Amino acid sequence: MTPLFREPITTVSPGRIVALGAIGLATMTMLGLLWWTFSPILGQVYAGMRLAETATLWRFTGWGQYFMTMPAGQPFAFVSIYKSSVGFGLMATGFTALLGTLAWRKRSREHIDVLITAPAQGFSQKAILATYAPPLCLVRSPSNTDEADATGPDAVVVANPFAGLRDLRDARAVEGVADSVSWHFAAVLFLTIDAAAPLKDRKAHAAVLKAAWTASDRFAADPAAPPLTATQADLRSLMVLAISDQAGRDIDMLDRVHDLVEGAATLDDAVTRLASLALPTGRLFFPDYAWLRHVDPTLQSVVTSY
Repeated sequence: MTPLFREPITTVSPGRIVALGAIGLATMTMLGLLWWTFSPILGQVYAGMRLAETATLWRFTGWGQYFMTMPAGQPFAFVSIYKSSVGFGLMATGFTALLGTLAWRKRSREHIDVLITAPAQGFSQKAILATYAPPLCLVRSPSNTDEADATGPDAVVVANPFAGLRDLRDARAVEGVADSVSWHFAAVLFLTIDAAAPLKDRKAHAAVLKAAWTASDRFAADPAAPPLTATQADLRSLMVLAISDQAGRDIDMLDRVHDLVEGAATLDDAVTRLASLALPTGRLFFPDYAWLRHVDPTLQSVVTSY
């Protein structure tokens, strides 16, 4: 892609290059003469600079001992300053090369010219489809019937197994029907019930979120793969705890929860009623059930808190 504006490329004439080289050579010659003439003074200054750069460690090197043991007023060897600078020069060269490499990598990967440049295959339809998912797979087709609009073409009605129980405080009775509840309904029931009538043990909430995210990630990677047996068992047992446990909880609110669950004909209806009861409490948050987008977007839309 050609930039909208680019400054014209200017060339340097050979004469200017030769002149710059001559100036550089003359400067080096002048500095060499200065060192030849004033090495007793400049050598001490040079030694002090090296000691400061290396936190006095330079004194333990061969050239450091040479400069430090030279009597005051005595001239230093002409090549001493050049040979003693080889190590520092190599280190500076390596550090400069490292900075240049990092700058080049950043320029070649993150610069705006690179980001806005068309890919090698261009912006063809094939290239776009290979990069982005087709939008139609994320959009539900419109339906002509009210029933299809309400439930969706693939909606599955899940009967409420708790409707026939006499007392939801009976943990054994709740456990008897818990196996018929799928893992994602078990997680949603726990979250909505725990938001309406919080459990005393707050570690259970974190355990449910961890298990739900693990199962939803597995489902997103392969919808045909069955969920882990241990994960299902954990979520169902925690759901039973949220329904039947009474320790340290608001019993009046728990009774309202039981009435809503027992009176719902389907699990979707139970979640809808529980969410309506839990949202005003301010304890039901969207991140807690965001994992549902991979599993059941329709059920996720029932629990609304944005």
